[in-house]
Amino acid sequence: MTTIILLLVMGIALILSRKIFARFASSQNTPFGRANAKHPKATSMGPVAIGSIMIIAAILGIFGVLEPQ
Repeated sequence: MTTIILLLVMGIALILSRKIFARFASSQNTPFGRANAKHPKATSMGPVAIGSIMIIAAILGIFGVLEPQ
């Protein structure tokens, strides 16, 4: 049960902090950072996608479809 709650909380935290990740990624002075600066919305979608998967896994764990081992 602790794993399910942790997945849920971490997924929500990733989604809420997506702008922080996007700002950090676009401020890097690398080719990837310069490319991310041109598309900041696309950069913020990474944490949203991962957070959504974590939340879905937590919901499936609550209903007993997935079981943490």
